[in-house]
Amino acid sequence: MNILVLNYEYPPIGGGAGNITRHISRNLVLSGHKVVVVTTWYNGLSDHENEKNKPEIYRLHSRRKYMHRSNPLDMISWINVTNKFLREYLIANKFDICLANFSIPGGTVALTVKKKFNIPFCVLSHGHDIPWFYKKQMFLYHLITYFHIKSICKSSSLNFIQTEFMKQNIDRFTGKRRSLKNIIISNGIELNKELYHSQRGNEPFTILFVGRFVKQKDPITLLLALKKLSRIDIPFRVFFVGDGPMRKKMEKFVRKNNLNNATFTGWIPQEDVKDYYLKAHVILTPSRAEGMSIANLEALANGVYLIATPVSGNAEMLSLCKNGVLVDAGDYYEMTNQLQKFYFEQYLPKNFQAQKCAQEFSEKYNWAVIAKKYEMEFEKIVN
Repeated sequence: MNILVLNYEYPPIGGGAGNITRHISRNLVLSGHKVVVVTTWYNGLSDHENEKNKPEIYRLHSRRKYMHRSNPLDMISWINVTNKFLREYLIANKFDICLANFSIPGGTVALTVKKKFNIPFCVLSHGHDIPWFYKKQMFLYHLITYFHIKSICKSSSLNFIQTEFMKQNIDRFTGKRRSLKNIIISNGIELNKELYHSQRGNEPFTILFVGRFVKQKDPITLLLALKKLSRIDIPFRVFFVGDGPMRKKMEKFVRKNNLNNATFTGWIPQEDVKDYYLKAHVILTPSRAEGMSIANLEALANGVYLIATPVSGNAEMLSLCKNGVLVDAGDYYEMTNQLQKFYFEQYLPKNFQAQKCAQEFSEKYNWAVIAKKYEMEFEKIVN
């Protein structure tokens, strides 16, 4: 198949959604399909990439100013330049199907492509792009775009989501008649051959946070838990892997409360994040809303214990084996209790239960298996 992939965020731009697109695209190429990705250019990146065993990438110049965050004006700009590019490109280049990331902006472009070139498309939702997944923060945006998003989801051949919670939300949004076209395919991870070479047992008690420093991820609750942990004389260190608009506020909290064992790494290449998984004992993700966290998947697959809130996807991950615990959002007291419990029951006796089931977890969620599921759904549509 010839597959057109649309995502205005593609590594190194953006966060989890871009990495999801990259893994799916690469594995589809390895399965023998031609994949072309149309995304956003950023300073220092090439306009066009076409390497062996990788998807062909076109990076289009739009108004995007920041690598790891954007706004509706950035999306509109990308929609305009992408529509212009595809009007010419698709005359000479034929595709069987289009995979559009996010209802907006990817779905907006895919809908235009379908009308003009009769290319069927699927929407890959990442949670917050469908009303009313994250109602508190995105109410006004979804109120304005509600009918446009509904038109996109109705016109698509399939809508992919990652969790049961996300399916319940999109089923309500599209209506019961269309629920069969809303398909759950989970996110995945790369198999890590270094898993059992981890020196975790020799490391000081290490806590990890991976992701954007935004209100949705609620890093302040994590900091409050760490402050409380430091008061009960349990030695630890913590790595904050990522960046975002809340970083200055977080660093101020760290200084004010003398959390000298906290390190902010900033954004680092995705392939380097695994070094932190291999040395960490616990990943703490206090998110208020989530699609299906790539960080949590990767941590669990690397033998890291998960302390997380019961948002979309986390219960599914922990159902495979008992390698973590869910706590209520904002409850930093219970987060501290769970950290303390892990320290005495697993860290001190070096009895890391999560590592025992990491291999099974990795086999179920590896990207080659996940991409095969997308391939099968595409073939049904094309045939």
